[in-house]
Amino acid sequence: MTQPGTDHGAEGGEPLKGQARALLDALPTPTFLVDARGRIRYANPAFERLTGHPARALIERGLDLILAARGSAPEFSAAAPQEFLAVRSDGSSFWASLTVGRLPDGDEKLCQILDVTARREAEGALALSRQREALGLLTNSVAHEFNNFLQILIGYIDGLKRRLGDRPEPFIQRALVRSADATERAAILTRQLLAYSRRIAPDVRPVDLDAIVADLAQRLASDLPSGIRLAVNTTPGLPRAISNPTQIEFALRHLVANACEAMPSGGTLTLSTFRVDPNDRAMHQPGPGTVGIRVSDTGTGLSPEMLARALAPFQTSHEAGRGAGLAIVHGLMKRQNGTITLDSRAGEGTEVRLAFPAAPDRTLH
Repeated sequence: MTQPGTDHGAEGGEPLKGQARALLDALPTPTFLVDARGRIRYANPAFERLTGHPARALIERGLDLILAARGSAPEFSAAAPQEFLAVRSDGSSFWASLTVGRLPDGDEKLCQILDVTARREAEGALALSRQREALGLLTNSVAHEFNNFLQILIGYIDGLKRRLGDRPEPFIQRALVRSADATERAAILTRQLLAYSRRIAPDVRPVDLDAIVADLAQRLASDLPSGIRLAVNTTPGLPRAISNPTQIEFALRHLVANACEAMPSGGTLTLSTFRVDPNDRAMHQPGPGTVGIRVSDTGTGLSPEMLARALAPFQTSHEAGRGAGLAIVHGLMKRQNGTITLDSRAGEGTEVRLAFPAAPDRTLH
């Protein structure tokens, strides 16, 4: 950071002196001067406080110093405010709005930068809320139609059971059992979709996450695509989670499907449980702690841009129409007072963590 009294003037130009410099230094808004050739001549202390970069560095390198993406530099000739993603000296980013005005007594331009991150985030939250509302309406409509067809299938399967239930052929018996099982699971799925679309909070109770993971892994093992290896890691002494077991399974099936799609050439899918103790610094409120399930893969991973939008409805790295899954899982977790977090890097796989409040010790007995 430039020390007080240091000359902020650009090389090759006259230093800014006197009353003009004093006025700019007194401005609380990050401000800099640009000459007729587009070179930055001076930057005030407020710019240094916002970005962490010394004014001299801005003068020497220009706005490239704080640009998050090359080739996205704003134009000093533009009349309207321009917004771009900027980076501070510590690597943190913020959304900047650049306003340019020409000084009345020369060709120099006065440029001011505002941190508009809060506004951008508020606008993004509003847009996300509207997207989720649209997804809820769509889900409700589809679930109702699907439920109508499902009732027809259930009726015919019950009729076939009555007519063919005593037939000894293995194929017939296997078909009846698997058809009944499929319709039962489809009915559960429909109820969960309707619960999501109606914003209904599910019934929660203490559940054993290790048991849920082990049971689901056993049922999924035979259905995984060729080349995908399934690994399961449990946590000894894991407290129970305050959650809804049906919705946990529903969420896990979404995540497993996503992980398999991310490994078209095969890889490892890992289901594991974890715990965060009450005295862990990551905990922001007192209580018995947090427990959860981790789903990780060794697939293609997500770019930083896709990762930032992953929980938004209709966002997908796959073909069109496959982007609702994570948004639904996010909605289900919120209704259980749980959270979902993602960690991913392109080419290195993805890890999704579903976290729930841990049950008090007395619920274990």
